[in-house]
Amino acid sequence: MTRRMACIITMTAMVGFTGSAMAGSSRPITYEKTALSGQEIYIFEDANLNPDCTSAGLDDVQATSGPSHGSIRIVDGKVYPNFPKDSERYKCNLQGDDGVQAFYKSAPGFKGQDQVSLSIHTFSGNARSVVVKVTVE
Repeated sequence: MTRRMACIITMTAMVGFTGSAMAGSSRPITYEKTALSGQEIYIFEDANLNPDCTSAGLDDVQATSGPSHGSIRIVDGKVYPNFPKDSERYKCNLQGDDGVQAFYKSAPGFKGQDQVSLSIHTFSGNARSVVVKVTVE
């Protein structure tokens, strides 16, 4: 049986989720974030949903480099999509779904630039890279 799945990636710098079909893409997606020194911030979430809003499987998300001046925490958790009204998954926006989240925290007292690179291998067989550049104030 073939199931249609959507791979979704979200950064809090964006307003909601965007569908991603980046199989084999060699160019990483880059986002910029701002954090207060020593405070944990939410930098990434990812989930695969079927059209009926059930989970289509968890993706493997790993930090491939960085951060140099802090730490990253990657956990399974509930994510809240923001599909556009014309999406067949728009109704999924009303519920939390199983996904993966990443959080960044700088070393206490650190101020400056830091960066995290993430490797995402999706349940549907796609792979992509995400770079998060963090300005720590």
